[in-house]
Amino acid sequence: MGRFNMRKSIEDDLKAIGLGLDAGILPTVFNRGVIRPDSSSVVLKPSGQEIADARHQSTRSATRPWEGPAGGQGTTGQSRAPDSGAPFVQPGLRSRYAEGIGECRDAYPGLLAFPQERQMWLFAESDLIEGLGRRAAFAIQLPYTTRRPVQAWGFWTTAVSKTWIGPRHTNFPDGSICAFEPRDKTWLPGGSVTGLLDLYSLWAVRHLYLEKYGKWPGRQSVPIAAERLLELGDDEFCGCEHPFGKYAQCCRSSDQKNTSGSELLDFAMKTRRPPAEVLRFVWNPTSPPPRRDPITRQT
Repeated sequence: MGRFNMRKSIEDDLKAIGLGLDAGILPTVFNRGVIRPDSSSVVLKPSGQEIADARHQSTRSATRPWEGPAGGQGTTGQSRAPDSGAPFVQPGLRSRYAEGIGECRDAYPGLLAFPQERQMWLFAESDLIEGLGRRAAFAIQLPYTTRRPVQAWGFWTTAVSKTWIGPRHTNFPDGSICAFEPRDKTWLPGGSVTGLLDLYSLWAVRHLYLEKYGKWPGRQSVPIAAERLLELGDDEFCGCEHPFGKYAQCCRSSDQKNTSGSELLDFAMKTRRPPAEVLRFVWNPTSPPPRRDPITRQT
């Protein structure tokens, strides 16, 4: 949506959130997906593992007891490898998601849930920062099996517009959200629906920071050298498997040396766009896609 002006109080909160993420400190998520800087709830180890504060809080840390990379970013590929041995519908997952919807509606008022034969569709909105003037909306496909990954799409919403949030930290080719690294067990099938939406809210506020300041805040996972060269700023944390600081000091030189022009061109030519049925759902959230299989078509 381009660089934009915001009230000083909102800008101060956003700056503090970004500075905290750069320092390895996660913000706190309140009801309605409101995110505020927090210097005490969760501190990230250099390896990316989180240490949760043991104190009971009425608010939620952005990753509470979850484990995952600092910044919770996955790769821009498939969200997770399917479990070929799992049944196509696992009743346990169906019941867990159904039970979690009531709790999630307390945290995200207005949440819409649409149970289907093999999956559940959700539509939820986050305020992110109070008074921002727009919200982040999420269309989420929760399969009732571990054979398929959860898929979600993020959009900036106002009374008259719906704008896809991307392409940074989204998957090819469908533009779905890449908010965490499943291999680190940040969130697993059957986990808290509220926790999943908290992760998506944090992902969206990082995009808000990127839009305002031109920099992705905090650690991230970007394992493809061509992607790092084309998308990462020198002052962002490197997204390699074993980063030791900012991109300029970590992998930029080796990426430039070892990445061919054809590799850069191939990556640059790839597109990420939400499928048409997801766009229709976002514009009309009372009518979810009827599909049973993972959505992969583009608009």
